[in-house]
Amino acid sequence: METKKLLSNFLSKPAESDFALNRSFLRNTGGSLLLAVVFLFLLASAGVSAEDAAAARMYKLQQRLIDNPRDIEAHLQLAMEYSLANNFVKAVETYFVLLRIDPDNFHAYNNLGILYRKSGQFRDSIHCYQQAARINPDSYWVPYNMGLCYEAMGRMQEARESYGRALSLNPSFTQALERLRVLSGSSAEAAVPALPGLADSQIYLVDSETGQPRIYSQSESQPAATTKPAPTKVTPVAKPDQEPEKISEKVVERIKKEKEARRQYRTARKGPAAAIFNQAMDAFEAGNIEKAIEYYVSCIITERDLLAEPDNGLIRSGLEHLKERPNRMSDGIFYRGLLIFISGNLELAVPDMQTYLESSRNRKDANQLYVAEATRIIERHEAEKAEREAREKEREEMLLAVQTASASDIPEPEQPRASDFVLKRMSVDQIIDEADRLSRESRIQDAIAVLETGLQSAPDDLRLLMKSANAYTDMLLLKGDQEAGKMALQRFETVRQRSPENSREWAISGEMIQELKGRIR
Repeated sequence: METKKLLSNFLSKPAESDFALNRSFLRNTGGSLLLAVVFLFLLASAGVSAEDAAAARMYKLQQRLIDNPRDIEAHLQLAMEYSLANNFVKAVETYFVLLRIDPDNFHAYNNLGILYRKSGQFRDSIHCYQQAARINPDSYWVPYNMGLCYEAMGRMQEARESYGRALSLNPSFTQALERLRVLSGSSAEAAVPALPGLADSQIYLVDSETGQPRIYSQSESQPAATTKPAPTKVTPVAKPDQEPEKISEKVVERIKKEKEARRQYRTARKGPAAAIFNQAMDAFEAGNIEKAIEYYVSCIITERDLLAEPDNGLIRSGLEHLKERPNRMSDGIFYRGLLIFISGNLELAVPDMQTYLESSRNRKDANQLYVAEATRIIERHEAEKAEREAREKEREEMLLAVQTASASDIPEPEQPRASDFVLKRMSVDQIIDEADRLSRESRIQDAIAVLETGLQSAPDDLRLLMKSANAYTDMLLLKGDQEAGKMALQRFETVRQRSPENSREWAISGEMIQELKGRIR
């Protein structure tokens, strides 16, 4: 439960949170790529557990980052290893580190969108997908992932539009076609079944040959390199006096020792705040919990990024120590409130902060840093409370509006499409805009009629031909209209004939011709 609260606090608006965990770096000794290959071979021969194998992969990635802290591929793979181990806090944290190194990293934004969707932070998820689409507008996975997020939010029309954008980028994208079929066969209130074969735990990694993400799952023991060719396989040779079984036992023992060492973790950061953090850990290890709490709170207020370092159980022990008697320490009520806040429970932290502020008004020796921190936490709580009340009021107003509209029995008038007289005087761009508006309103037949009128004036315009072919394809997919499918096939064949060879239109029309021939009876 405490881990879930910490994750929820971490994933909620990281750019605005006072305690956003946005930096983490595990440090170990260095190693080479050849040793990594030998190391993984020995792990496999020893039959170690999946947990130890995952730890070994993380260990090698961390070694790569020690050698080169700006290794983008290592950051990306390490974040995905954390995701597959269900350590989402570390995964998001690693993506933040990567974005500081490479602010326009497409894969970091795409994968952050997936993690935010899994945690229910839908607005943050959509924001990340928008950033990914800005960086790589040709990726058909991004609008597809965005469609899944819109489905989870219940915004089905926007989900359809997102899947449509994915199909326009890759007409043979079967996952997007499948989601459109499912949505067209479900009522607005019905739950949309999940897409088979795409479990929530899957994360996407770049495929260097196509520039598009590929699925990365736990079935892969090690992710493929994205920019370098696979190294030549090296067969490890054991020395005569060193049997493979003994080497494997040493590897397993080394992993166990590293796990034990991490329990006594100290920060490797530099500066006065980092030194105080290590003093807090030393005091905690020595059993001086009050001194440990005092040091820990002091360094956290001075440097927020130290929240990314493991507390080794200090927060839990501090809360147990102050739970019933916070006055056993000077400023103990503040310490308890801050530890509760760090643990992710703002609501419970506010009463302690209010009590501390009231008591500090009459104290000349009150710590002004603590006073400022308590004031900030209370103001944040009030701001979030006001936001919740505003959302609740907005929801009530929307419900009232829906009830009023239902009671009136007067349907909202539908904006008619432009007449043929008007359409004949429109430019090609205006006709395309009118057709897109009708498609967004699920008025495919009206959109087709508009495009046909435009083709009467400009029969050789490739944009109109492509729009018309896509509209007829939508009629086939959504309503099973075979005649519409034949018209789509005819239009794509026309585009294929009239577009330059190896152009985008030429390639898309060729793929769609093959797809439609398999669907039309």
